[in-house]
Order: sequence, then C-alpha cells, then structure tokens
Amino acid sequence: MIRRNNPYKRKDRVSSELKKAISYILEFEINDSRLKEVTLTDLVLTDDLRHAKVFVSMEMIDEDNRKDTMKALKNARGFIRKNLSSRIRLRYMPSLSFEYDSSIDYGFRVDDILKGIEND
Repeated sequence: MIRRNNPYKRKDRVSSELKKAISYILEFEINDSRLKEVTLTDLVLTDDLRHAKVFVSMEMIDEDNRKDTMKALKNARGFIRKNLSSRIRLRYMPSLSFEYDSSIDYGFRVDDILKGIEND
C-alpha cells in the first residue's frame, strides 16, 4: 500500500482550479461590463464537490449597483458553469452560488477609522 503525504485534500485542489477558471471566465469571456469589476475572494466547495459558494468583491460601488451586479452574476451562472465544464473535467460540475464578501468593505472602514485617529 502506498501512502501519500499530500497535505491538501482533493476538495482544496478542485476549489483552487475552479476559482482560477471562474476568474478567467469573468475577465475574458463574459461580455457584461458589470461583471468586469467583480473580484473573486474565495470559493468554498462542499465535501462531495456538488456545490460551490463563490465569494465576490467589487470596487467601490454603491448599494444599487452592487445588487444589480449580483443579479447579473446570478443570471450568468449557467454560462459560467457551462464554460467550467469545458475547462475542468469533473464527474459532476458543482452548482454555483455567488455571495458578496463584505470583509473588504470592513477593512476599508477600519482603515478610515485608523486614519481619522492618526490625524487627530
């Protein structure tokens, strides 16, 4: 019996490849200008590789544009999933759900507070 000392699970490797492929699709293959501003921050895959939760961040935009962009991402899920299946060979292509990652906004708020304290 051969033991492999690979510390990474298959789920982590697949997650990394999916994240790269989705980033490429959003940047080069989708013609929707709203989705050009989207940055993937994380991708969480279930243990059975059937569902992927994709966390996204956007440049400094207001709440209405953010909701519009999230709606556009939801509508583009089928296109993205189809292109993923041609790039990555998996028995089951995971279903995608997109969620806004507010940690970037939180970081900007903390930075603004610290700059305000520094100026006082």
